[in-house]
Amino acid sequence: MQARQENVVNLNRGGFRYNFAAMSTASFDPLEIPNYTIEEASRYLLVPESTLRYWMGSENNTPLTTIYSRRPLLLSFKNLVELYVLESLKEIHDIGLPLIRKSVQELRIEKPSKYPLADYQLATRGRKIYLEGDGDELINLTARGQHAFRPILNPFLKRVERDQEGIARRLFPFTSRRHQQNPDQAPRVVVIDPRVAFGMPVLVNSRISTAFLMSRKNGGATISKLAKDYGRSELEIEEAISLEETKAAA
Repeated sequence: MQARQENVVNLNRGGFRYNFAAMSTASFDPLEIPNYTIEEASRYLLVPESTLRYWMGSENNTPLTTIYSRRPLLLSFKNLVELYVLESLKEIHDIGLPLIRKSVQELRIEKPSKYPLADYQLATRGRKIYLEGDGDELINLTARGQHAFRPILNPFLKRVERDQEGIARRLFPFTSRRHQQNPDQAPRVVVIDPRVAFGMPVLVNSRISTAFLMSRKNGGATISKLAKDYGRSELEIEEAISLEETKAAA
């Protein structure tokens, strides 16, 4: 029998040194590796930490996404996707938190997945949230069944890139809050891909992290200098850095 190969992964998050044995690629899913602090998730998703903690559960509320590591509290890529989808529902139609919580709890019972919002495409019918299947239509959650939900939600959901099986593989975060108001026109300058640069946000089609660009700017490099160094437009550099500068509203 061939011996199992292991690589020790060391992460320094929130002042903790977090170590775990990551087995060969055939034995673990990089989409589920705990890799993001709540502070990072809040910045990347433009969602207040208090809201993220609500979705992740407390003494009074069951979690709506499966958290692998709570001490320290670290999130996986699939957690990011689920939190992004949950917040999109709440923000787009101002859907009540109890309604979202009830619907997602039902999904987690019905589907054989720890992360149904990351592993399946979203759909709705009436005032309930469902997972999209063959022939399903997306129905407005709040407009008495009018077929207005799809064009409003789609620009948000399309920022989650899925494979043929519907599993989320990449997330294109909004780089500033103003883009959330006009999602159809929001640029896709930054991508979060757990297979690239340890899952940190990077410029699309590169391994250049937004954090690295921010550090160079803080070190005195101008936007034009960074654009020239990496062969990107100044707008792309500005958008990438804005992800690191923007804080979620309290």
